[in-house]
Amino acid sequence: MRYEWEPYLKYGHKKVLAKDETLYSQGEKASGFYYLAEGKMNILLLSEEGKIRIIDYSLDGFLIGEQGILGQPYSTTAVCDSTSCLFHFSIDAFRNICKRHPEAKRIFMNSLSSKIRLLAETVTMINEPYEKQMAHFLVQLHAKYNNLTVPITQISLAQYIGTSRITVYKIMQKWSEKKLISLGNQKIEILNLNGLKALF
Repeated sequence: MRYEWEPYLKYGHKKVLAKDETLYSQGEKASGFYYLAEGKMNILLLSEEGKIRIIDYSLDGFLIGEQGILGQPYSTTAVCDSTSCLFHFSIDAFRNICKRHPEAKRIFMNSLSSKIRLLAETVTMINEPYEKQMAHFLVQLHAKYNNLTVPITQISLAQYIGTSRITVYKIMQKWSEKKLISLGNQKIEILNLNGLKALF
């Protein structure tokens, strides 16, 4: 699904946000959805207990905030993890795209379906041990980007599982010693994918 929306960028409205800027907030009334052309985004969920969790980490080439096409409030918050270039597509723009390019509806629905599955999987893992949650998240990111090198920081991992950076660091060090991963500058290289899968 990555980059499949590129042919329709001419129908969107371009905007550039700086690192740590919020694209949209949970509960905010939506008027469409976005395509991330450049940059990285953290997708956050505020629980009923008031805790913020990262439930997805998006790189360029993917749609964001698809639920906005229904005109209902966003169910998550999207925050830039780097300077990012996005294209906003209004409900009218989406209708126009689908009218002119029927295949666009399939691309959009596939993206929306994958986000629903992701949220369901995240909910089932939320009370599992931190190591199990981390392994599951890294394997998810590998599948999403089809790459054994995952561009994510330990801080983002800590926010994803709702723990401290120290806890993440200790787990990362243990995995490094077992040759499951290799740590780089703001990235993690998966050395033993099956080994990570065996942890959850």
